[in-house]
Amino acid sequence: MAAAPPSAPPAQGEEKDVERSVPTAETSSIEPSDDLEKLGRQRPACFKSGLQEIGFLFSIFGSNLLAEFLISGFNVLLPTLQNQERFSSTAPSAGAWTWPSNVFSLVAGAFLLPVGRLADLYGGRVVYMGGLVWLFFWALVGGFSANYVMLVVIRALQGLGASAFLPAGINLMGNIYRPGPRKNTVFSLYGGCAPFGFFIGILLAGVSARFLYWGWFFWIASIAMAVLSVISWFCVPVDEAPPERGNLTMDWWGCATSVSALILTVYAVTESSKSGWQSPGIIVPFILGLMLLGAFIYVEARVAKDPILPLSIFSTKDIGPLFAALFLAYGSFGIYLFYASF
Repeated sequence: MAAAPPSAPPAQGEEKDVERSVPTAETSSIEPSDDLEKLGRQRPACFKSGLQEIGFLFSIFGSNLLAEFLISGFNVLLPTLQNQERFSSTAPSAGAWTWPSNVFSLVAGAFLLPVGRLADLYGGRVVYMGGLVWLFFWALVGGFSANYVMLVVIRALQGLGASAFLPAGINLMGNIYRPGPRKNTVFSLYGGCAPFGFFIGILLAGVSARFLYWGWFFWIASIAMAVLSVISWFCVPVDEAPPERGNLTMDWWGCATSVSALILTVYAVTESSKSGWQSPGIIVPFILGLMLLGAFIYVEARVAKDPILPLSIFSTKDIGPLFAALFLAYGSFGIYLFYASF
């Protein structure tokens, strides 16, 4: 199973909403005839001061860092949790430990498109703040997990929070910053925070398991999320909904088929290593997942008025080899990380 990518893809509709949802420098005080290079270097007009922009970027970068923190660090905790009676006695089998490890990434990836559409409909700030507060709460509760089932459920709910603030953060940055050197720098720093979060998670998880209590891994993340939530409240600009947003609709059929297809398919592939493909409990979810995946493609191509994943994206030159490379890279990375932790 794949670990979450270092950064989430842009939310649906970001391309057409760029420089529109939030007032930027060129739309408020600068004439179109001015030098484009100069426009690309200026601070967006939605920020009242440089301090507010710093706070905004600190929050966005920190959210990406913490998402990776919760992925990499938890794998380091696995041997410790596996040796505790409260978890080992309630786990269905030894192979079941793949679920608390990877259910975070599965839920975050499965709900990425639907929650990204919510950011398009209701504004990036609302969804972003909601994701931060949601993950703050479930990270806090995670440190008090009493058994295996509770741990898996909490990890899944944590992933739902990441599926909200990751695309919403990309949405906000894309709308606020116009193309140019400033935007290039911001997005580069955002991507660079992922590996920092990855290794910080490994470090603090090891410290928590060895010298403190394993629950401190979650509580540290919860404290950090609380800090980001407060900073975001004051520093994240409020979206100005463009007229076009009123015509955008939620692709409910696309959401239902995509989420169900991903969860069923990944469940079957993951559990097949323990039960085998001859088991009805494996082959039935796998076939249903493939059927729903086909239904999702049909819905996006023929039914949805505003598809959450326009199939036109696949007409981009060389997109096929790129997706294949990403599939192989992330598909092997997650399982390698899981076994390397043991």
